[in-house]
Amino acid sequence: MLDNRVWVGYKPIGMENISKGDRTRRRLLEVAYEVIRRKGFQAAGLDEILSGSGLTKGALYHHFRDKTALGYAVLDEIIVEIIQKRWIEPLSAGGDPLMLIPQVLRAAAAGLDDNEIALGCPLGNLSAEMSALDDTFTGRIDSLYGDWRQALAGVLKAGEFTSPTDRRQMATFIVSAVSGCLARAKSSSLREVLLEGIDELEVYLAQRADKSPAPKYAQPAQSSQMEDFLL
Repeated sequence: MLDNRVWVGYKPIGMENISKGDRTRRRLLEVAYEVIRRKGFQAAGLDEILSGSGLTKGALYHHFRDKTALGYAVLDEIIVEIIQKRWIEPLSAGGDPLMLIPQVLRAAAAGLDDNEIALGCPLGNLSAEMSALDDTFTGRIDSLYGDWRQALAGVLKAGEFTSPTDRRQMATFIVSAVSGCLARAKSSSLREVLLEGIDELEVYLAQRADKSPAPKYAQPAQSSQMEDFLL
């Protein structure tokens, strides 16, 4: 149950300089975010959002044209802020990407409470639900993933990864791998799934820095070898 503070995703902020209208709008966004992350956007009901916020339909429609506009604002103002603070901004510390990227990922994973693990990444959830249904959601979601990839590529530039193509591809792979591990951690309710994925990403980064070839599957035995094995 949310209290009367204004929240930024998972972290309260001061309200002393916020107008009443902005406070009302923020309250609607925060409650809507909580309902959406528990139920998904399509199943989120305006009545439940209004009940949780203690506000009226008039207040809702004063700030948002409809439920879709409210959903866009939740993505732009709440989910963006969460992803930025947790996964992107810490990358600005700079340093050796082989150390910095795994450190940032592990710190972000450690900062997730059990409820957040069970509910999954809000950006990943919304992407899975809405990308095929709403082009505006798709564009906003892609833009945020793009910000994350760009931040990672900037960190990789400081290392031995000199090719822009390599940096872009590596950043895409890291974001995709973390997103997938977050989804698996949600389905299993196990933080260890995410942490093991980060461990493997660290190995991947070390291999790329060493310019070691990617591991290859064993070549199939020649026919004569296979025949000897079967005899």
